[in-house]
Amino acid sequence: MQDEVWLPRAIVLATAVVGALCAVTEPTGAGRTEVAAATVVIVLGMLATGWRRATWTPVLMLWLFTPAVVVIARDRNEGFTFVLMLALMFVIGQAPSPAWRSAAGVVASLVPVSVHLLPDMQFDGWPYWTGGALLTWFSVEQNLRFQRLVTELAATRDRLARQAVLLERRRIAAEMHDLVGHSLGVILLHVTGARRRVDDDPAAAREALARAEQIGRASLAEMRRTAAALRNETDNPTAPTPGMADVPTLVARTREAGAQVVLEHDGDLAGIEPIVGLAAYRVVQESLVNATRHAPGTPVRVCVRVLPDAVEVEVVDTGGGHPPVAGSGVGIVGMRERVEALAGSLTAGPTGNGWRVLARVPRTDSAGLRS
Repeated sequence: MQDEVWLPRAIVLATAVVGALCAVTEPTGAGRTEVAAATVVIVLGMLATGWRRATWTPVLMLWLFTPAVVVIARDRNEGFTFVLMLALMFVIGQAPSPAWRSAAGVVASLVPVSVHLLPDMQFDGWPYWTGGALLTWFSVEQNLRFQRLVTELAATRDRLARQAVLLERRRIAAEMHDLVGHSLGVILLHVTGARRRVDDDPAAAREALARAEQIGRASLAEMRRTAAALRNETDNPTAPTPGMADVPTLVARTREAGAQVVLEHDGDLAGIEPIVGLAAYRVVQESLVNATRHAPGTPVRVCVRVLPDAVEVEVVDTGGGHPPVAGSGVGIVGMRERVEALAGSLTAGPTGNGWRVLARVPRTDSAGLRS
């Protein structure tokens, strides 16, 4: 930090200036020599340390405090006590631990009163210099606390910036996963059906390929619109987000690809809040992708219940008489994060020879985004 650069230099310069002024104002040659020598010793001690914490704190205290105490105790120049204050600032800034900083503050604060108590010594300004030492001690401590706070805030800001980037990447990855995963799953179903019918029913095969091409083009356009919306970061995206009213179309598209999907719903799908509808829609979408990928050709039942305070989504497949195939779990993690972000819950796991996904998303009136 800049304070760590200019402050010690300013202290060294101030010490040299104050010491020179005290030496010039001394009435005797011996006094001027003594004050100048003490100033040189203190300045050299500061320069030797260089604010790099290379000198052991007790040694530095002895090096900087002793010349100042000797000059003050010999009644050479009371103004030289200000050099003691500067030395205290330097030591506190250099000391690595609060204990040594406190020791330096106590020692410097006791010097004026100790000199005043010496025999045949009249140091009437000791209360003011003691108060000055205490004020110097506490001021430098406060400055150090401020520097530590600024450093912590800068580190926190950088950490939050990195977290924001990671969260944005995860959000984009989730959006792309939802778009690409379902579209490719449906396209693969059409392509598989076309491959199986190409010899027996070429017309049906061509229709399946045409349907796959249509879905691919639509998915590509949707991905471009979504990428543009993410890039623009506007509150009004260029592409409308899907909701629960689009679930019948989603199921119909999956059914057209050859999957055995049955949709059951209770309630008004169009009346669901957009943010809740998007989360529930993604659950249905990802569940259908997983069912067609890991248990192709098996019946899948999608049940949507619209309640006054929540929307419940249940997707169950039979697994075709075989245990469900384990996937990477990325889709399940994405579904759970979407639902839990709205204070909802999601469970996914085997049930008999199939797989069951059950999600409950509170309505907007009764749920808020988690911080």
